[in-house]
This record gives sequence, structure tokens and C-alpha cells, in this order.
Amino acid sequence: MASPKNKRKGKGRTKPKKQGAKKKVPKPKGPSMAQLADPHTLYEIAVQDAEHDVQFLRDAYKRVRRRLPRRLREDFCGTAAVCAEWVKQGADFHAEGFDLDGPTLEWGRERNLAPLGGAARRVILHQKDVREEGLHRGDVTCAHNFSYQVFHHRSQMMEYFESVHRHLDDEGVFVLDMYGGWEATEELEEERWIDGTKAKYVWDQVSYSPVTGRQDCAIHFRFKDGSELRNAFYYEWRHWTMPELREILREVGFARVDAWFEVLDDEGDGTGEFRPSDEGMNCESWLGYLVAYK
Repeated sequence: MASPKNKRKGKGRTKPKKQGAKKKVPKPKGPSMAQLADPHTLYEIAVQDAEHDVQFLRDAYKRVRRRLPRRLREDFCGTAAVCAEWVKQGADFHAEGFDLDGPTLEWGRERNLAPLGGAARRVILHQKDVREEGLHRGDVTCAHNFSYQVFHHRSQMMEYFESVHRHLDDEGVFVLDMYGGWEATEELEEERWIDGTKAKYVWDQVSYSPVTGRQDCAIHFRFKDGSELRNAFYYEWRHWTMPELREILREVGFARVDAWFEVLDDEGDGTGEFRPSDEGMNCESWLGYLVAYK
């Protein structure tokens, strides 16, 4: 949370002390680090781990189906990092990505798909609403980075989940990530250095309404030269709870919906490992998944 500015205490005005001449700080020549930064590159480094995502999708599917999934549908795919990682597994693996943002999809084609060479032909990107039909029925559909929270009303979420169910293979699996805990709806700001860069990732929970569940969040990037890329990404979400989403998934026809939570170490920090749980955890901040089976 932003702290209040320090205020001088005391009555009346104080006579300012004489100070020596201030040293002039030379202005940096050329553009700032923020002006030169690529927000998509920083986002992928700071937020995404496509290799981990693909491994989790494989594990969640194999746990019940006892075989490897071959076709992936990535909803809200953004730069299609997960699609690109998926087809690296081999010639039998195909992916489709859906997103409404054309420039972001084009960035993904140039930066994530083009380096794949011939394997890029096994990725199809659609500039379409995620509720629309693709070319193939997938083994796995994923909605990561909480982007499904753009649906603010139960009827909209139900329509989306119905479309996911309809477009999946008969033994298909749907995976979406979640976050929660009592800090999840606080108005707060957290920052951390991004590995291998001179930038900080800043997660800003701007506002939350307990009446509507609307939550505005933003990502900023701050740099060592003092510049800032503010509101590099801005989200107008509804913060959904796990019981709400599990109920809707069952209502649209999913036969089984499992909850997975991140395993914590002895100090209460996340380990990156996730396990199924019937109870979950009651703590200030948690990460998890819902895995829905047809």
C-alpha cells in the first residue's frame, strides 16, 4: 500500500537553514529505459513460465486420462507463449490460440512462433472472441493469467464455460488458474526485481468493490534510471471465487472439477509445485488451478 508522505511536525513556520549550492544532476542523454523497454518481453520474463504451464497441463490431463494430450487450445493467449512451448514437444502436437488483440498476436507470431521454424505451422492463432469455435476440438483448453475474469456477470461466465465444454474433445480437460486469500482484494502494490534485467515488476491492485466484485489491477515496470512504464497492462476484472466457478463448471456439464493449490515451504513461500486438495488453504495469498474434466 502507498504510505503517506512524511510531514514536518511543530508549530508555526521555521526559518529555512542556509544550504550550499545544489549540485546539478546531469540529465541522461537519449531515451530513458522505460522508453526503450518492450512490455511484452518484460511480462513474459516476470509473469509467465510457459514450460511450467505446459508441464502442468500434461500432468493434469494424464492424471485421469492416462495418456498424453496432443491438441491444445489457449484462450486469452496474448503472445502465444504457451502455444509455442506446446508444439516444441514433437510433430504430433498442435495448438490454437484465441485473443482479441491483433498487435499482441502479431508480436507473438514474430517473437515466439517464427523462431520455431517449420513447427510454427502447427500453431494457428485466431483474432477472435474466446467463445467462438476453432478448427479442431482440443484435448486441453487453458485460460491462464486470470484473463477469464474479464467476464463480470454469471451469465457471461456460463456462456464462456459452455463454449469451452462444447469445443473440447469427448475426454477433454479445461484448466484455469486462480488466486485468492484475504490479500487478494486489498488495494495494494507489490514490486520485485525481474531476473536478469534492470527493471522491477510492480503488481498494483488499484481498486475493489465488495458490491460488484469488480477489481481493477495494473502492471507497471520501474527501472534503475528512475523512469517508469506505468499501466503497461491494465485489467478491469471481476474477482471470482473458487466455489463460484466450480458451481458454474458443473452446471454446464463438466463431470469432475478438481482444485489444485501451490505447496508452501516451511516459511510459507510458494514452491512452484501444485497438488490436488479438497480443502485448500486459508492464508493471505494463494495460487491455484481448477481442472475440469468432461
